[in-house]
Amino acid sequence: MTNIGDHDQVPPLRDASRQPDNDVTAVAAFANTIETSFIEIGQSLTDPATRAAYLRTLDIWERALQGSREQGVIDTQQLADLTQVIEGMRQAPTLL
Repeated sequence: MTNIGDHDQVPPLRDASRQPDNDVTAVAAFANTIETSFIEIGQSLTDPATRAAYLRTLDIWERALQGSREQGVIDTQQLADLTQVIEGMRQAPTLL
């Protein structure tokens, strides 16, 4: 696995606006998109250390969103919607 020394060297994510194949659930398609973005930087969510760092990052984002709700930056419905996205993202390593 390689380390990223300069975030400017990280290639952009692929077009996420494309519709997934009918045989693949939206969450599974999203998992593949996430994995592709990791592969592009020499990482994989199938690697235990990468998986752990990915899941911890999602934990941190969820706490940041909860703090945003407490500060009135987002409302309860927005928190629920964004938390649902994070929960979908948490499934990525198990869907690969």
